Amino acid sequence: SAHATRGRVSLVGAGPGDPELLTLKAQRKLREADVIVHDRLIGPSILEYARRDAVRIAAGKEPGKASIAQADINAILIREARRGKQVVRLKGGDPYIFGRGGEEQLALEAEGITVDVVPGITAALGCAANIGLPLTQRGRNQSFTFLTGASEEGVPEHDWRALSQKGQAFAIYMGVGTSGQIQARLLAAGIDPHTPVTIVENGTLADERIFEAEISDLTAIIKGKSIAGPA
Repeated sequence: SAHATRGRVSLVGAGPGDPELLTLKAQRKLREADVIVHDRLIGPSILEYARRDAVRIAAGKEPGKASIAQADINAILIREARRGKQVVRLKGGDPYIFGRGGEEQLALEAEGITVDVVPGITAALGCAANIGLPLTQRGRNQSFTFLTGASEEGVPEHDWRALSQKGQAFAIYMGVGTSGQIQARLLAAGIDPHTPVTIVENGTLADERIFEAEISDLTAIIKGKSIAGPA
């Protein structure tokens, strides 16, 4: 089918891993794309929705290893859009939840490139649904917080005391490597040591693993079960 000669970029959320959790709009964007710039955790079964002749560019990051810089990813998106290509920046989960979608959007708009965003099911929602764990429930907790467990400076500074109060519920992304520090900060802030923790590794995929623990056992479980992430 014919394509417009002016390039554009779609920031597309691929969901937590199960290809059946792709939205219809995400599937359409993949079929229309000339170029797909995808994250490390995007599986082959999701890329199967793309046209066979679409160019695939891996732009994944892996904790603790040398990875492509964000500035270089931005440059690839700008370059391909300037060539008149229909570009999909394919991200695990949702582009706006710890996916640097906002940074890429700003870089593209600064160059006058048209950008649209297709939301995806973020990991916390996909994992919770897959294991039957309500994130909010009347009489138990009435709010839910998304947290990152890692930043360029180490463990981010959250309001640990507020998070430690009874009735709080939250999901920690990218926290395997910093789990010991997170555990220590929550315990120091006064969280009940028996607070339940659910760890989901490779959520929604065939090799998904689920572990139940208490916050006081968090580090021991991660080490004892060799949890490597994504979790």
